[in-house]
Amino acid sequence: MSNHQKVYNQLIQLSKEVSLLGSCESLLSWDQEVYMPPKGTEHRAAQTTLLSGIIHERFTSHAMGEWLSECEASDFMSDPLSDEAVNIREIRRAYDRKVKLPKSLVEEIAHTTTLAHAAWVKARAKSNFATFQPWLEKIVELKRQEADCYGFEKVRYDALLDEYEPGETTENLTGLFSGLQEELSPLVRQIKDSPKQPDSSILHREYPSDRQKVFAEMAAAAIGFDFSAGRLDEVVHPFCSGIGPGDTRITTRYNPRFFNEAFFGVLHEAGHGLYDQGLESEHYGTPRGKFVSLGIHESQSRLWENFVGRSFAFWEHFFPKAQGIFHAALADVSLDDFVHAINEVRPSFIRVEADEATYNLHIILRFELEQAIVADDLEVADIPDAWNRRFK
Repeated sequence: MSNHQKVYNQLIQLSKEVSLLGSCESLLSWDQEVYMPPKGTEHRAAQTTLLSGIIHERFTSHAMGEWLSECEASDFMSDPLSDEAVNIREIRRAYDRKVKLPKSLVEEIAHTTTLAHAAWVKARAKSNFATFQPWLEKIVELKRQEADCYGFEKVRYDALLDEYEPGETTENLTGLFSGLQEELSPLVRQIKDSPKQPDSSILHREYPSDRQKVFAEMAAAAIGFDFSAGRLDEVVHPFCSGIGPGDTRITTRYNPRFFNEAFFGVLHEAGHGLYDQGLESEHYGTPRGKFVSLGIHESQSRLWENFVGRSFAFWEHFFPKAQGIFHAALADVSLDDFVHAINEVRPSFIRVEADEATYNLHIILRFELEQAIVADDLEVADIPDAWNRRFK
């Protein structure tokens, strides 16, 4: 075995160890949102703080930097599409970013966000922004510090955006969203004023949560989600957590008086889950075994939720099953009327429940507000007013 191969093996071994530690952190986060008793928050914050510090320390170690440099000078880079070249390139990208962050900041972000989530759950239940405001102020200040550590050419927001969508810029997204908004806003108004409107009341009949779970699991399994390598649980805000090979966990929330909320939420998260379950397990712990970007990940969830899940062909198959499970609610409803109802276009306050014509307007709203917040052009205390103005 050549010396370069030995060094590469050491690099990959450390990458895999860091990923395993990260999966432990993900499991703790999942547990906090699904099962953890409220009084466990302080202890969970201590756990996540310790783990995040250890992960950061290992990944940004001097050895990692030396091994990367040796690998970059080797023949591994001759084929840029080889597994080795891809791993070296992407580990370098992550290393160069993370090494700029002090361990203390990484730990403080982990500690603050863990405590803040518990505070957000309580504030959300009471619709009380004021009680969450101090936590949001702390998080915003920490993220500004993080962005400044990374550095940026034009705007601070780019430094944070690059973590989720490599190479993307605020300038490019502004142009993209501007074109979208020019088309979507008048389209939504046109649909709203159309005399042809669906009877959406059929979606607000009685849909027992336990039956929703059965039906949603049936649909998720039908599109390919492997429940022997995953599970579905109930949370305040839906998410998908790819713990590791053979363990992908999706979540939803049930509303017995609104069919769409849980069902399309499950299809969405199952789309994320299918991506995670489709990653090659032999490459786990390396960039070759990770998702490419958040945008690509989200494309999969939106594909299954909307292009498939709201299509007529999908419901030609599933509507008879839905009528069997929700007989009292759907016995007198036709397939055409049901498909029309689930595709209703109507401005709403909740992004995850939004239709396809208004969903991207929610994203644009957040994008604009986040830029102002990160740039320190908008105080956290002023977010509700700014939100309401832009929302209208």
